Amino acid sequence: MQESTPTPESGVACLGEAMVLVAPDATLHLAGAEANVAAGLAALGVPAAWVGRLGDDDFGALIRTELQARGVDVRAIEVDPGRPTGHYSKSTALDEHGEPRTDSLYSRAGSAASAMDPAFLDTPAVAELFGSAAVVHCSGITPALSDSCLALMRRLLRDRPGISGVVSFDVNWREQLWPEGDPRLVVELANLADLVLVGADEAERVLGTADPHELRLILPAPATVVVKDGALRALAVDRSGRSVAVPALRVDVVEPVGAGDAFAAGYLSGIVRGEDQSRCLRRGHIGAAATLTVAADSAPPPADVLDALLECSESDWAATVVTADGFSLEKVE
Repeated sequence: MQESTPTPESGVACLGEAMVLVAPDATLHLAGAEANVAAGLAALGVPAAWVGRLGDDDFGALIRTELQARGVDVRAIEVDPGRPTGHYSKSTALDEHGEPRTDSLYSRAGSAASAMDPAFLDTPAVAELFGSAAVVHCSGITPALSDSCLALMRRLLRDRPGISGVVSFDVNWREQLWPEGDPRLVVELANLADLVLVGADEAERVLGTADPHELRLILPAPATVVVKDGALRALAVDRSGRSVAVPALRVDVVEPVGAGDAFAAGYLSGIVRGEDQSRCLRRGHIGAAATLTVAADSAPPPADVLDALLECSESDWAATVVTADGFSLEKVE
């Protein structure tokens, strides 16, 4: 199948908070869920914009420069001279099951992004991007930043100001951002979206179940709910209860942070291209697998690997193994 090329009017606008990741060796990296998704989409040839606010500081300048270098549209960035850009650090260790576990330490209180409010959606650059985007992507992180961000998200999802495309919502539950542990606001917002992405583990914590059909009862409104069940599979369920499942690739995990964003970027790249659910889910798995094998928050899969895996048989898909050395494609014809 020949790849279809999205036009600028069929791209994705990602709203959220971008941050800087300060690595243990003091190197600085682009981070933040929606910024990672935008960068991942751009790497896959999909026109993508990141929409948000940055501080007038070195971290903010780094984020803008890095996004531009990756081909992301930054015209809707608003700079706040009085508030800082958020940043964080992380450490990785093995959990009780011997699986990699990452702990993150955030410095984002009072950030420039936390000052976003409903009026931000009316700024000319934001309105222009949202009005032309095939997909507007957001997540459950943004409403946790402040009361004004929650109000912004409610307006975005309820009123859809100027939005004619699909609204995508990644649950992205972060316990440290919701100290009261009450998920009802996130559930409310998710049920206003057209497309919901949720990990099976966070579905258990936020919605009380990871069963895809039970989730559809809790989230009846979205056209599609995608459940990412870790190393097992990803499954898309429509309103009628019809489901499409694709098994995950076998991955030798280096570090798990960013894999969910990479899955979202891959999956949305298929949605923008008008592909069926099976192909969209494969795109998501490929993106996640590539990111799971690096220490950074994102790593786009090589184009030739992507093309081969999208076209391969189910048996060759099942035989593929992904390590830090790359994708093992010996059995892919």
